[in-house]
Amino acid sequence: MTLRFEPSASTFGDLERLHAIWLLATCLLATLFESLFAPLTGKRRGLRAFQESYALDRLPPLTPEERRTLPILSGCIACGLCDLGEGLRVARSAGVYAGTMDLMLASSRSMPDFDAAMRSFAAVPEERLAELERRCPARVPMQKVAAFVRAKGLLEEEEVRHSQTAMAARASRGRRGNAERRGN
Repeated sequence: MTLRFEPSASTFGDLERLHAIWLLATCLLATLFESLFAPLTGKRRGLRAFQESYALDRLPPLTPEERRTLPILSGCIACGLCDLGEGLRVARSAGVYAGTMDLMLASSRSMPDFDAAMRSFAAVPEERLAELERRCPARVPMQKVAAFVRAKGLLEEEEVRHSQTAMAARASRGRRGNAERRGN
């Protein structure tokens, strides 16, 4: 009598789980090793590295003060009272401005959209934001939201330009190096 091993579906599931655990553990150890020895190997670390890495994702860093302020800016309860009387302004914006409530919800919660929110805020004068602030039952500081968004939007644009310039310079150096190796 010959014994034959026929793996079951659960055996393959166990092997897949074991493989996934091994991959995760390997990546964790590699990350920890890289972090520990980053100063010795010259790997980028810190705020400047963060800004270079995430500039094209349009994700600007926040200061500790901005992190403390963000919950105050995101207090909109989506009641829609700030959108009353905004129809003409929405129509005139040709799709750039969808209303104040939309701005309050999106600009305080979606970090990468500061540049779009900045363009939308251009459709709403400061006096109107002050008026809408008084109407808001959640007392969202709309002028502070607008100032925060504008500041981050400008920083975002500056970081994207800087990152694109740095990438173009690296690409140019790479092309020059390739041409030198070919003897051109």
